[in-house]
Formats: sequence, structure tokens, C-alpha cells
Amino acid sequence: MLSIRAFLTALLIVLFCLAGQAHKILVEDSWPPFAFKKDNFPVGLSVDLVSEAFFQAGEPLELVQVPYPRCIALTANGKYPACFNSAYSAEMKEFLFPKEPLFKSRGLIVFNIQKKENHVHSLKDLEGKQVALPTGFPFGTAFDENKKILKVFTANDFNSLRMVHTQRISFAAVDEFVLYYYLKHHPEFRKTLRITLHLSEEPIFVHFAKNSEGKVLLRKFETGLIKLKKSARYKEILEKWVGKEGLNKVALKSPRQ
Repeated sequence: MLSIRAFLTALLIVLFCLAGQAHKILVEDSWPPFAFKKDNFPVGLSVDLVSEAFFQAGEPLELVQVPYPRCIALTANGKYPACFNSAYSAEMKEFLFPKEPLFKSRGLIVFNIQKKENHVHSLKDLEGKQVALPTGFPFGTAFDENKKILKVFTANDFNSLRMVHTQRISFAAVDEFVLYYYLKHHPEFRKTLRITLHLSEEPIFVHFAKNSEGKVLLRKFETGLIKLKKSARYKEILEKWVGKEGLNKVALKSPRQ
């Protein structure tokens, strides 16, 4: 059942869409729990956070879901004013970024507890060992640039975790929100998967085009996101997607005052 807040957010979006006044922004389509498709609609933790932040700012929007590479390309050429989920890097300097991220999240190395000899204590311990990870997701410079770690790229995080669960591979690199989402929805993983190493923490953003619409939306989004992070609603959204246990373990940071 929809909460009153979620219902009002959806109603506001529909009314402004009908009036032709909603801004269209892009969201990627295949990264659970942050943004993915369900019944041909965008859903996810980031989808809820972005929708709520714009609601707090009184700014209606319409989400257009595309693969992430198109998300980048269509904001780079200015056809759409914003896109998420994005990590800041040198390659992303052509975009505008809010001062506040949607959230910050750590990368993790997980292993199968049934193979205790695979427990590691540092990145050096992973050298010469196979680590599954989704194609294109960064886990920090120290991990990403270590050529001695034998990286096995997979289609998605679920495949990586399933490979460790079935002992087809020894380790997987996974985002902490992603891990707790799958532990919540796949109880069989709880019996086998354990964290053996914490990697770097990455802030995840909405990025904006450097045009007039992008600049206006950026200011409104920043206002709404700060309001959201100071409210109980922010943690309610996180708990909805990763559960109470996951929420207690993720690397939450206090919102900037």
C-alpha cells in the first residue's frame, strides 16, 4: 500500500505532467536496488530519493528510464537536464554536480563462509585471486588499478553474488546497499556470504547538464535534498530497500547542516 507521502508525490507528478509542466530527467534502468524496471516503471532507492527531493522543492518531474551509457550521452548533449546514478570522476567534469550526494556507499569484498581459507585482510591478499564484479562499476583506485587482482566481469551484481554462493568463484566486489538488498530478498545468500574486506566509500549523485535548465534544476534539487536528509523520510526510504538490519550497517553520514 502506498504511503500518503508517496501517493501525494505521484499525484503531483501526474497533475503537472498532464499540464505539460514537468521536467523530464533520465534514470538508469538496471542497477537494483537503486534504479531498475518493474512492470515497465522506474523503481528503486534512488528513484524514491530523487522523486522525494524534487517533491520537497515543489518541482514536479517525469522520469525517463534508459541504459546508463545513454543516460550520460543524452545529458552531455543537453537533450535532458539531469541523470542518475552517477559517481564524480575526471571524465564527468562536463557536468554539474550537487554539493550533497544522494548517499555514500562503501564497496565490499564478500566470500563464501564455507571456504574459510578465502578470508582476506587487505587488497594485497587478493592478488592472484579471482574477484567477480559488475562491468563498469568502480570500487576505488587502489582496487580498480591493481592489475594483479584477477577481475572477472559479470552482467550484474546478482550474478557475482550467485557465483560466490555456489563456489564457482572465491570472491565478489559489491556495493554495500546492493549486498543488503540481495540478502533481504534472497535468504539463501545469508547462509553463505560474509564480508571480508571494506573498500573505498563512493558518493553517488544526480548529475546535471551545463545549460540553463540544468542549472535551475540543480539549485532546486539541492534545496529539496537537504530538506529530505534532515527529515525522517530519508531513512524510511533507505530502510524500505535494504531493511532495518541493512540500514544499521551501511555507511550513513549525517546530512550537512
